[in-house]
Amino acid sequence: MKYRQEKVAREVLRVLSSAIFEDAQDPRLLQVSITNVNMSSDLSVASVHWLCPKDADKTDIAKALVEATPYLRSVVADEMDLRRVPNLKFYYDESYENGLKMDELLAKLRSEGQMGSDSGEQADS
Repeated sequence: MKYRQEKVAREVLRVLSSAIFEDAQDPRLLQVSITNVNMSSDLSVASVHWLCPKDADKTDIAKALVEATPYLRSVVADEMDLRRVPNLKFYYDESYENGLKMDELLAKLRSEGQMGSDSGEQADS
């Protein structure tokens, strides 16, 4: 990503996180954490990645984000000096859950003795 895209993405992340945390009218949105924003090369689309607690209804929260999109775009327009307000596309961030699954698999392999030691020693050939 180019410097301008990164700068705008960081600011969009800050503005959206603040708007959701401070101004959310929908209680479902209070469970949302914005984890990352990626901007398209022309800055017309912001891909917004989000997380919620394990026990939360992801489908319901996704609907709430879609319903809140016009409001969130207006906040971005008010807070940022951009020629064009980006369209917001929301994606559930699966990286955290994938990391937990990987940790569980590694722990299972360690407990079953199928993984080498973590000491970093190498066998002589």
